[in-house]
Amino acid sequence: MLNHWYGFAHISEQIEIRKTPNFKGYSPLLSGNNNSEGAGDLQEGFEFGWEDPSNKDNDVDESSGVMAGANVWPSEGHVPRFRQTVLDY
Repeated sequence: MLNHWYGFAHISEQIEIRKTPNFKGYSPLLSGNNNSEGAGDLQEGFEFGWEDPSNKDNDVDESSGVMAGANVWPSEGHVPRFRQTVLDY
C-alpha cells in the first residue's frame, strides 16, 4: 500500500498546477490558502478545460487567453482511463 501512495505522490508532482503555464493540472491538499492564519485549505482538486478533439497538436491561439492549451493528465499507465472518464463526464 505504501508503494501505491509513494507512486501517486511522484505522479502528482509532475502534473501539479503550479508547474503548468495555463493553470491546469493537480492542486494538492493544502496548496490553496484562503486561511487567514496561513495554514492552507483542506481541499485538493484537478483543474481541466474543454478539449477540442480535432486539435491533435494542441495548437494555441495567443488570443485565446491564459487558460488556453492542452490539459495535463496523469499517464494512462499510472491512472488508467482517468482522462477519458473525466472527459466523458
